[in-house]
Amino acid sequence: MTTQLAERELRSVNPATLDVVGTVPAASSSDVDDAAARAAGAAAHWRHEPPERRRELLGRVRNALLDRRDAVAATITAETGKPLAEAYATDLLLSVEQLRWLGRHAHDVLAQRPLRIGIPYLLHKRARVVYEPRGVVGVIAPWNFPLAIALSHTAAAVAAGNAVVLKPSELSPLTGAWIHRLFAEAGAPDGLVDVVQGDGEVGAALVSAPHIAKILFTGSPSTGTRVATAAAELLRPVTLELGSKDPMIVLDDADLERAAAGAAWGSFANCGQICVGVERIFVARQLHERFVEELVRRARALRIGRGDDPRTDLGPLVSERQRAHVEDLVAEAVEHGAEALTGARRPTLPLPGWFYEPTVLAGVGPATRIEQEEVFGPVVTVRAFDTEIEAIELANEQPFGLGASVWTRDGDRARRVAARLDVGMAWTNDIGWSFGAGAPWGGTKRSGYGRLHGEHGLYELSHIKVVDEDSGRVPVPWWYPYDAKAVEGLKGVLEGLHREGLTARASGSWRHRRGLRHLAKRYVRR
Repeated sequence: MTTQLAERELRSVNPATLDVVGTVPAASSSDVDDAAARAAGAAAHWRHEPPERRRELLGRVRNALLDRRDAVAATITAETGKPLAEAYATDLLLSVEQLRWLGRHAHDVLAQRPLRIGIPYLLHKRARVVYEPRGVVGVIAPWNFPLAIALSHTAAAVAAGNAVVLKPSELSPLTGAWIHRLFAEAGAPDGLVDVVQGDGEVGAALVSAPHIAKILFTGSPSTGTRVATAAAELLRPVTLELGSKDPMIVLDDADLERAAAGAAWGSFANCGQICVGVERIFVARQLHERFVEELVRRARALRIGRGDDPRTDLGPLVSERQRAHVEDLVAEAVEHGAEALTGARRPTLPLPGWFYEPTVLAGVGPATRIEQEEVFGPVVTVRAFDTEIEAIELANEQPFGLGASVWTRDGDRARRVAARLDVGMAWTNDIGWSFGAGAPWGGTKRSGYGRLHGEHGLYELSHIKVVDEDSGRVPVPWWYPYDAKAVEGLKGVLEGLHREGLTARASGSWRHRRGLRHLAKRYVRR
């Protein structure tokens, strides 16, 4: 957690101990503009560097991260409170995997390719699709995965030939500073990757700063809406990865132990502060009682404490404000008839931080706030269903659509259910694994738009251009002058090329044969 001490400084606080971790200078609006200007200068040169140099730079960044892994992991845990195991698994490992994928595949994904036209009267054309850098990409990153999200987006933009100005969350500024340091240690050109620190005002300055060609934003729907509105006034493209209330559907043939284990991790990892974490579980009625018993048992077994203790399973929430939000949602649900099967309280610990016990709620009414709003805490609701159709309807009733998981031993059932879920990502017997695998990442509805990662993410970071090659020796039959014969000929083209069935096409061509001969004479005229 971070607080702004003065106009020019941010102070980072450990959410488990409330000790000060460190401070960083806070940027002003003019600092943001200066960073964007430096980035524009770097981008003008970087766009012309060969793919081999981009790949080599990302490889050196990966090696620098591996060399500094313990210090980076310690910073992540100190700023967010997450267990060290999660700092390594869901921040460092995912970052390294992204860097490796980009180094191996970005060149091939963004290589120019011929445009397959397939129109008879354009066969002389030799056109191609070219992927060019956009210029300067502004990255606004969250605190829950302060390295993995910020670094993967930064690296993808650089791999596509862009420069980057990164604004880390004000709750994890020290981790954000590591990204600038890693690129500097890897020998990145000056200005290619810069970091501006601060709160929402700095983020707003970045969205509207001169030279910014694209914004990648990860965060809450409310802030994402403001970012998209501000960018729209500048016709500045934005990719948004926002919140969700990801459902987990446990069908009657699911492996109960695996499903319960997945539910526990998906609900409580990072103290529930995961955009694709499980917030709603729907279980086939035949399994419901046993599943709930096992999930509650696993929740109660989680060891709560400081993240820098390797034995800790569950750290604190990132801030007092976030814990108050979780407590408010749980209290309102219980007041309206929900039953807390475990948790729903602060644990007794010799620590002053913002801890909250892992909580499983049953009997939650559909009109309660906890069923309508993203919790972003260690709280999950569980509900029974009777049919597949009912489970799908329950999963889809929210205005969010980031991820979902289906738990079954039957591959056909998994595919059938996944096909009907209104989400950007649907996993079977697992949760969120595709972040570091070169797969597209993103959602639908109020969970945002656009895609990050993989080839689709690289395309969004590129200006896509069609480049035509034409010798100029072939006349264009529909140029001036227009006349009745030309109109008749164009009718013949429509009939002869686009009617269904060979007989119909031949008949249409015959009816307009004089006009077609007229166009043909134009076409072959030298």
